[in-house]
Amino acid sequence: MEYYFFYGSLMDRPKLAKILEKPGWHELHSAKIVGWDCKMWGEYPALVRGSPKDVIHGMAFEVRTSKERDSLIAYETAYETGAYDLQDCVIDLDGRGRVNGKTFVWNGELSSLRAGTFDLKDWKLNQEGF
Repeated sequence: MEYYFFYGSLMDRPKLAKILEKPGWHELHSAKIVGWDCKMWGEYPALVRGSPKDVIHGMAFEVRTSKERDSLIAYETAYETGAYDLQDCVIDLDGRGRVNGKTFVWNGELSSLRAGTFDLKDWKLNQEGF
């Protein structure tokens, strides 16, 4: 079992359930990571190394099986092979301490990224066709 930090569409429980092919409730914990920055790759967020002052807020999920891990990796690399790489990070579970975990980090050219932020509410509205 290991925690994964999400900062994009996987923060959405229904999306996570679909990716894991497990309908129902999936416990996500409010979390943050320090020392990372978030840029945008088209409509997708891309995590890159930042300064020690940079903080990214997101959600943490406890991956319990290799099937769950493999499903997450397949989802994050589906659009372009090698665009994201799974890396170690320290996840601060808001109010519950810190754990070593994993997150998906940009593995492409930095020149492909632009400044911006990912907004889960806006993403959900776009998924619904509004």
